[in-house]
Amino acid sequence: METNKLEEFNHWWIKRKVDTDLALPFKREIYQEIEKQMDKRFIIALVGLRRIGKTTTVYQLIEELIDSKIDPTDILFFSFDENRATIGEILDTYREMQKKDFREKKVYVFLDEIQKCTNWENEIKKYYDLYPKLKFIISGSESLFIKRKTKETLAGRIVEFILMPFTFKEYLQFKNIKEEEWKYETKMNPIFLTFAERGGFPETFSLESEKDFKEYIRTLVVDKIVYKDIPRLFRLEDPEFLRVLLELIATNPGMYLDYQSLSKQFGKDRRVIKDYISYLKESFLILILGNYRKGSMATLRKIKRAYPADTSFIFMYKTKMEEGFYGRVVETLVVNKMRAGAFWKNGHEIDIIADDMPIEIKYQEKIRSEDYKPVLEFMRKFKKKEGIIISKHEEGEIKFAEGTITLIPAWKWMLRN
Repeated sequence: METNKLEEFNHWWIKRKVDTDLALPFKREIYQEIEKQMDKRFIIALVGLRRIGKTTTVYQLIEELIDSKIDPTDILFFSFDENRATIGEILDTYREMQKKDFREKKVYVFLDEIQKCTNWENEIKKYYDLYPKLKFIISGSESLFIKRKTKETLAGRIVEFILMPFTFKEYLQFKNIKEEEWKYETKMNPIFLTFAERGGFPETFSLESEKDFKEYIRTLVVDKIVYKDIPRLFRLEDPEFLRVLLELIATNPGMYLDYQSLSKQFGKDRRVIKDYISYLKESFLILILGNYRKGSMATLRKIKRAYPADTSFIFMYKTKMEEGFYGRVVETLVVNKMRAGAFWKNGHEIDIIADDMPIEIKYQEKIRSEDYKPVLEFMRKFKKKEGIIISKHEEGEIKFAEGTITLIPAWKWMLRN
């Protein structure tokens, strides 16, 4: 392991601070929850899509440590994104350079894009068990690198944080829009529509041209995951088919996953299609909802719906946005904000069931009497007293024999915690 590579990554050893263009001032809402784990023994894992802010969060944590009077040389960072090395080589080189005794003093070890390091889980387990004073913070772009490799190897040793695209609230904060302005619909609606179109990738917020925006999402997010990350993990024969499936889901948000029909449409084995869909899900490119039934196993077995994991994917592929399609876009926003796991279809249909609460999205000028029927049917069938309809403008509470349905505009609902 070359010492100059570690010096390049860890400029704070000399400067005694993190470069300001790396530790950006804006912190995600999840940051405080991550920070609470810094003094605990557990390995911290940050996972999520590319370009969503994982590495920025890492640098912010490093900056916080230095500000709290931790010796900068007690903080080690290495990225496996374009660099090959073993964890052992990195730690041995660092220990020799900085004359550190891992048994005597706490050292913070940040390892970025760790899924690209061969046998990383066994190496970390070895050092974690041997040296209780080593604190590991790891990050990566796929959830499967945590789920598959740590289920047994690092069981009980790791806590995972998923960084999602920016929420609407984070978008407003990032844009420095004052909180007292958030209550005005005339102010919020245009901003909300811009956010709905562009999605939650922070580096796109300053891009004005639609061409630049689409190019960014395609080349720096989607293509790198579809043609590079997923094939490397699963040795796929046809990464182009991954892109086809993603485009299909992005342009048909909420589509039913009928594997038999997809098999006929594309001339591929339904098991292959099911596997490819799972790769898109595990790489955070799509979200899948199951049909709600009492009991989680029943939910998992039923028909599923798929959504893109960010509305930017919709606008990347859609050449023209029909006005009536915005309801599907808002539905995608709500599903992703809630990280929803279930919808309900039983004659009528409910977009989201969360904590046994029916939530229906009706992004239209007027809520009609028939729009209440699916929510009321669910409330009656499952003996629930509350339901929610997310509207375009309307707000209030409507009392029925079954219980109360709350109407709330989409822009306002998206500001809820």
